[in-house]
Amino acid sequence: MKLVAGLFGLENFYGGDILSLIEISQMAEELGFDSVSVTDHVVMGKNLHKYPFGKFPLPSEAPWYEPLSLLTMIASNTKKINLATAVLIAPLRNPALLAKNAATLDAISKGRLELGVGLGWQKEEFDTAGVSFENRAEIFWETLDICKLLWEDSPVSFHGKNFNFDDIWCHPQPAQGKDLPLLFGLKMTSENASRIAKVGHGWIPIKTSREFISEGKEILSEAFIKAGREDQPRIRGQLPTCIDDNGVPNIELTLQELEKSFAAGLNEVEIFPINFVQEPDDIYKVLKLIAGVKK
Repeated sequence: MKLVAGLFGLENFYGGDILSLIEISQMAEELGFDSVSVTDHVVMGKNLHKYPFGKFPLPSEAPWYEPLSLLTMIASNTKKINLATAVLIAPLRNPALLAKNAATLDAISKGRLELGVGLGWQKEEFDTAGVSFENRAEIFWETLDICKLLWEDSPVSFHGKNFNFDDIWCHPQPAQGKDLPLLFGLKMTSENASRIAKVGHGWIPIKTSREFISEGKEILSEAFIKAGREDQPRIRGQLPTCIDDNGVPNIELTLQELEKSFAAGLNEVEIFPINFVQEPDDIYKVLKLIAGVKK
């Protein structure tokens, strides 16, 4: 079982000091977490009501740190914990630059990067980046195909609908090479599963519903078999957040959902401590409780 500590929002318990995430990541490493994860938005618009997964948790003016830069800081102050994005909006990045940034971070961390990638939902973000929102899925898959090519061999050529080049070298390549983990925060369909089986390693379901997770894992597992892969897909997701009698999110009750979620198909659990803490001193306590499930 793998445990991931989501760092989202925890710096706010330290007056917004981003350097506090170094100490929190070191706590997670000490307690035996497999990874820490960070979230992504390049810019924010005003139409937060269009967020497709409920109420958006922050106002438009809230800060969002660039994930690979933030993980580089954490990599330089930790030794073994993996460094994950949950999720990076891949179509907003030029594929060659994304391949270069990821390879550099993987080299700095000696092979600890895990890229969770997604499509994004906010049109304004794509407009600002000069990227077609309507064609973002097509751009997304071409971006990842290019990254995989650049991480594996040189020189490489690519001819798609959005990107075309011949005889390109991109060095250094990641410490993990073409096996740098790619997990996809997408709706699980047969088409997406086939594409993931070609270039990726697993799935990050957006919902905690066990039926949703089970159905998605079955689709992806079948795609892995059809692709001739011998490995099983990594399924990294969250547990349903449980509320106590006072209406407050409770970490102990939430952890009791582990067995059911694992039975549904999760094999990696990502938990966001911000859901369960009220002050800085609570962070270590919550992380320790979560880490205890591995014993």
